[in-house]
Amino acid sequence: MEMEFKDTGRRRRFILLTTGIALAVVAGWTAFTFASRGTAPAEEVVTRPVLVAARDVAARTTLTADDLTVRQVPVDEALTQAYEEADVAIGRVSAVPIYADQQITPNLFATSAANADFSILGPDDVVTPTSAHWRAVALDIPAGRAVGGEIKPGQRVDLFVSVQIDIFALDEEGKYQPVQNADGQGLRSGRSTKIVMQDLEVLKSDPGAGLYILKVDLHQAEQIYHIVQLAPDSFSLALRPDEDSRIAYPGDYGTTTDSLVMEYYFPVPQLIDLTQLLSGAQPTPAPAATPSGDEPAASPAPEPPDQQASPEPSPAP
Repeated sequence: MEMEFKDTGRRRRFILLTTGIALAVVAGWTAFTFASRGTAPAEEVVTRPVLVAARDVAARTTLTADDLTVRQVPVDEALTQAYEEADVAIGRVSAVPIYADQQITPNLFATSAANADFSILGPDDVVTPTSAHWRAVALDIPAGRAVGGEIKPGQRVDLFVSVQIDIFALDEEGKYQPVQNADGQGLRSGRSTKIVMQDLEVLKSDPGAGLYILKVDLHQAEQIYHIVQLAPDSFSLALRPDEDSRIAYPGDYGTTTDSLVMEYYFPVPQLIDLTQLLSGAQPTPAPAATPSGDEPAASPAPEPPDQQASPEPSPAP
């Protein structure tokens, strides 16, 4: 019996080869069709300018122009509160670390209010459980008592206060009464001027409005507001040199009228007898005081006008 042998492998290879060629032709035709139609134009991306950090910025750093840059950012990626110009951020102090390319928003600064132009804390100030309780206070001071209004933010000043000191004494009924004249100890009511706070930083100044914002600690703020209640128009400022950070001893300072008289030898006004002046006679000068207990020498009486020597004529020019 004879058996027939059929080569099925060749037939299978032929079918696969034919199918592959057909698929390649279809793929090529499809690619050619899409290429011939052209690529659809991409949609235009809408952007807006956004202020971002040009480099990493540490916390408590005063920002400069080198720390910032403006870039075009897609609208859907731009933060609503992000600034668009560098001027609003230059000079402000970062409250937290700011990373490169991070959008600049108001909450990144020590003063979170938008457009704030001063910060209470400086670049070196760190809030700790033992750090000073820094505050900002505003004082109304006219230009004449604030270096003519030439005080600028960042400068250092000393604060003076002039207040009325009232003296009280017990009367015969055991009640305290204001002393109108000097008491037994030579004390009397009057004004007193004193340097009270030194080396204060000026955070903001508005000379036109006579307004100055100073950086003080919480205890100083309390004292200032108490003085405002007693004598609101009592403050004066003295500008310090930038290099001078010395603190003077307050006990060596303080001025009253009597201290000025004693230190600078101001002449003290006296009562005079005007009867001779009103009658046309020459008033007799008061005798000069002598350091010893001796009687002063009598002053010579003035000569009559006809016996006085005539002055020499002035030379011709």
